[in-house]
Amino acid sequence: MIYHINRAKVKAEVTPEQIEAALESWRNQGRSNPAVKSFMVGRDLGGDFDYSCVFVVEDLDGLYEYLTHPATIGTGHLGLALLERLDMSDDDDPDLYTKIEELHRRRSALNPEVPGMLSDVPDFRGAGAND
Repeated sequence: MIYHINRAKVKAEVTPEQIEAALESWRNQGRSNPAVKSFMVGRDLGGDFDYSCVFVVEDLDGLYEYLTHPATIGTGHLGLALLERLDMSDDDDPDLYTKIEELHRRRSALNPEVPGMLSDVPDFRGAGAND
């Protein structure tokens, strides 16, 4: 199992309505993507981030299905411009990160707009962020 985690800090000018739309988009990712086995979306308490989500997928094939699913791409279009900071992490297996970077490269090849959306987040740390 892979627990794919996204943590987000929103920009100061973002409205409560925009935040709720982005959170609902995250929830829709969990509900609509058959690769997602379970998920949670909510406030990120006690840290430098405002919100977080976790999507549980079976394996790397499931993670790729999650990354390339239209709901995930749609959330990127809706929510990335609202963020000041985005951090993502997965299992701490040292080889897993390299494999996930490759999945992000493959996703970017299929969806050339994704790297541009990520580059709009002033502080993004995650797989494939430096490509």
